[in-house]
Amino acid sequence: MPTAFVQAGRLRILVISRLFIASFLLFYAQFVFPVEGVVFYLIIAVTSLLSVFYVLWLFSARQLELLACVQIFFDLILESVLIYYTGGVDSLFAGVYVLSILSAGSVLSSKASFYVATGSAVCFIGTVLLVYFHWIPFGTLLPNPPDYGVKRENVYLFYAAYVQVTVFFLVAILTYYFSQKIERLEFKMKMQERLVVLGEVTSNIAHEIRNPLTSISGSVELISKQLNSQLTEKQRKLMDAIVDESLRINRIFNSLLDYARIPELHLEKISTESFLDEIFLLMKYQEAFNPRVAIKSLYRRKLVKVSADPEQMKQVLMNVITNAFEAMPEGGSLVVDTNTNRYEAIISIEDTGMGMDSKTLESIFVPFKTTKSNGTGLGMAQVHKIINQHGGRVSVQTKQGVGTRIDLVLPKAE
Repeated sequence: MPTAFVQAGRLRILVISRLFIASFLLFYAQFVFPVEGVVFYLIIAVTSLLSVFYVLWLFSARQLELLACVQIFFDLILESVLIYYTGGVDSLFAGVYVLSILSAGSVLSSKASFYVATGSAVCFIGTVLLVYFHWIPFGTLLPNPPDYGVKRENVYLFYAAYVQVTVFFLVAILTYYFSQKIERLEFKMKMQERLVVLGEVTSNIAHEIRNPLTSISGSVELISKQLNSQLTEKQRKLMDAIVDESLRINRIFNSLLDYARIPELHLEKISTESFLDEIFLLMKYQEAFNPRVAIKSLYRRKLVKVSADPEQMKQVLMNVITNAFEAMPEGGSLVVDTNTNRYEAIISIEDTGMGMDSKTLESIFVPFKTTKSNGTGLGMAQVHKIINQHGGRVSVQTKQGVGTRIDLVLPKAE
């Protein structure tokens, strides 16, 4: 779904383009089809009045999604009237519904194109039937359509309508596909802009805070050693707490700087089997490693290769596996598998841990959102950023009390 600002801009373009396209098509139709001019002038007048109404609504900046729906609804009606008076199933303007389908995908959402394609199919079939049975939908308000002298057979009507409806849904599929691509590109651009700003702000803050923080931590540690025999147990714990918290703040700044950094990727062909074996070898020496967790390596003997940066992918996998271990403090099962489709490779990591509720799942990739007492909330945000930078995606399936499955989808290496 586009933001309100983007949606307002697209609606503005839609209103202006509608006037030009409608005027061109109607003036063209007036000289080609033997229909009284009042029909075409009336459609132009209605289109112009509606455009004025849309502009005034647009200026209010309220309920823009409803405004887009209203525009597309009336467009379908006006398009049906045009087709009704220009030959029905044989009309040269039968494809004009495509404009509404494209508009829905651009202004509303990628899925909206399918709804408008369905509405276009209903309107077109209804219009064809009206022409076939010579019924005037607006009674005596408009003149009768001209008799084109051709009585189409039922089979012809069926196949002609079938072809048009197929075109509508093919356009909807293409609109959905390209809208998804555009949304992903826009998301990546926004993320990069935010990371650049975040990096600049974090660097400045880190420079001003980390140096005095290091001095404070070092001084406290030195005093603690020099006065160790004179300090009470409570005072020693307080000194240790100051040092630990100083180190924790330093780790947070390091994580934040790492998250805000946009490194250049050095892509290589990586065999997932040997790479995952290496990751688990490293994990055995990590603090989060839990020997009570049974690891099932289903990825073995699968010739799956991905195109990725080894260092970045190492960070991704260790973050995800660390989370899995921490979700199973009493032990459990960790299943790691790999699969492929035509263009992608999928690395699946599934645990039998605590799982997540819907609220936690919604914010899993949001920086600084964490349920851990000593966590930074940047682990999964970093995973999401790196995988997206590779042109992949992260899929999360979870059930509270049952476990979590994370699929890392990456471009497959040829």
